[in-house]
Amino acid sequence: MTQSKESTHPIDDEPALPISEEAEEQWRKWKAFSQDAYARYQDTIEQIRRRHPGLTSYDIADRVDGTQGTFAWHWGAASEVRESINSLNAWGVRLHEWQAWNAVLSSYSDEEDRWEVLHHFLEPVVFYCMLQPSGFADRLALTAENLLHQANQRMSPEEPDRLVQDERPGKPIRRADRRRQLGKLGKRWSKFKAFQQALHALDSDEYSRLTRNYRDLAAHSFSPRLMLGEIARATRSIGPSMDMVLLDGGRYRRTEHPTKRAVTYAMGSQEPLSLEETYKANLAEYQRAKKAIDCFSALAAELCEAIDLKDASAKPVVDDPAP
Repeated sequence: MTQSKESTHPIDDEPALPISEEAEEQWRKWKAFSQDAYARYQDTIEQIRRRHPGLTSYDIADRVDGTQGTFAWHWGAASEVRESINSLNAWGVRLHEWQAWNAVLSSYSDEEDRWEVLHHFLEPVVFYCMLQPSGFADRLALTAENLLHQANQRMSPEEPDRLVQDERPGKPIRRADRRRQLGKLGKRWSKFKAFQQALHALDSDEYSRLTRNYRDLAAHSFSPRLMLGEIARATRSIGPSMDMVLLDGGRYRRTEHPTKRAVTYAMGSQEPLSLEETYKANLAEYQRAKKAIDCFSALAAELCEAIDLKDASAKPVVDDPAP
């Protein structure tokens, strides 16, 4: 491979800011610490190699690629399947790293050292893993939708090429609408039911509860911190105005006013997530995702077999010429 002059331009030639002696000393300390932390990580990852959560084979992508579907199938089906498996396998690799970094963090007794491991090494891995259950569930649903629709078009070309999202061109389709549409697209296929059940098990309300809705809050608000630290929040809302109603005997009761509304503030704080418990919840979600991809692979194989059988039956039979 050749490299351009720009890519081989020495870093030392770049303009440099002056560095104080104190900053140099901090850098040397950080360098020594990070080398020690990564050495511990390498030792740990080697010790737990047999506890890797497992990867998914690409055989089904090759199977889809070898099937003569519609033009849209030919152009993108195998690529979408392969990319879905790529994302799942990347998640599995990061999960294995998370397991190792948890052990490394626990090996340090000094709280400041633990903070350094968390922020520089562990937190980026955790953040990646925590976003995968929702993203993978939607990605797999989209891939299944495309394969099912194109297989249906190939098997029954007289059916209109129409999907729910056609009603709002350029607008994203909601998860509930896509899954409802999947049910219609897949009802004629025997392997669909198992896939549908496995898909619906992903990114569940229970997972959201265990992780305290980390994914949505990380994307749109303030997610819980990891291991240490609380986030204080004053949450504003509008609700019924409260009146103090005098009761018999001279006592009062707080009662909602039937028409008046008022601003209320809820004062609270988010406690940090346990790294170990959150890892276990994410690992369980990964295992459900592997089951979903296995069910998807069985469904995709059924689609391929049906298309191959139709192609084989459509070919004319040519008799051998008479001797």
